[in-house]
Amino acid sequence: MQRRIDEQTAAVKVEVPAAAARRKTIIQLVDIDKTYTSGGRVLNIFSSLSYKIVDGSFLSIVGPSGCGKSTLLKLIAGLEPPTAGRVLFNGQAIDGPPKGMIYVFQQYSKSIFPWRTVIENVAFGLSTTRNISRKDRQARCKEYIDLVGLSGYEDYYPAQLSGGMQQRVAIARALICEPKVLLMDEPFSAVDAMTRAILQELLLNIWDRLPITVLFVTHDVEEAVFLSSRILSLGRPPNTIKEDVMVDLAYPRDQIETRGDPDFSSIRQRLFKSIFLQEKADEPAAR
Repeated sequence: MQRRIDEQTAAVKVEVPAAAARRKTIIQLVDIDKTYTSGGRVLNIFSSLSYKIVDGSFLSIVGPSGCGKSTLLKLIAGLEPPTAGRVLFNGQAIDGPPKGMIYVFQQYSKSIFPWRTVIENVAFGLSTTRNISRKDRQARCKEYIDLVGLSGYEDYYPAQLSGGMQQRVAIARALICEPKVLLMDEPFSAVDAMTRAILQELLLNIWDRLPITVLFVTHDVEEAVFLSSRILSLGRPPNTIKEDVMVDLAYPRDQIETRGDPDFSSIRQRLFKSIFLQEKADEPAAR
């Protein structure tokens, strides 16, 4: 990681989706059921849900409000158990948070420590790593701080940083653990539109430079199309997969050119229409 990321113009060179599709399965959902019981009422979120996620892919999960996007991410992360079925990670059943997966939460301001500096927050990701010298620890922290474009801010506290910069700290702390899978639950929803665009390009640079699979939950269909090699669109519970869309747009992605591509518009329109019609069908009838 010698070069610094230019957050405005950084180019991304990654495998095209067709090449990624030939890789091995890293995560497999096998006949997943998930139900919640409250006040004697049973809510069935997933029913016999099966799916395979390919190593090295960038998979976004979209769908109407309440369809179970975040629940699915928590099942994969081992933060919640399925009611029935299995989640496999590299062929092994998940029965708790597995080594090799890191979860980046939506509320970045609550996931980093306000009393720690940037470098101290990032170093926390190495807290369970043994047999690493202080010198090597500092070097690794600076490497990942540079990766997310925060060189020069090592000694700043979160309160001295913008929201986008705080989210970069959270991402650096997650990546320093060298995960195989990065799980992200609406990580850019709390920042302004321009910062969001810059963070999207940053994330694609990270996906390019590190050997990771990204699972990304978002309400924003355009964001999903811009980032992803594949998009999973969920329907209303009890859930089956409504659409599984290959995003065959060339990388590197560009905020101007990619969004102006007719194929981008076609995929966005297809997904937006499907989700919008589900949301509209749930509205109370007009009086």
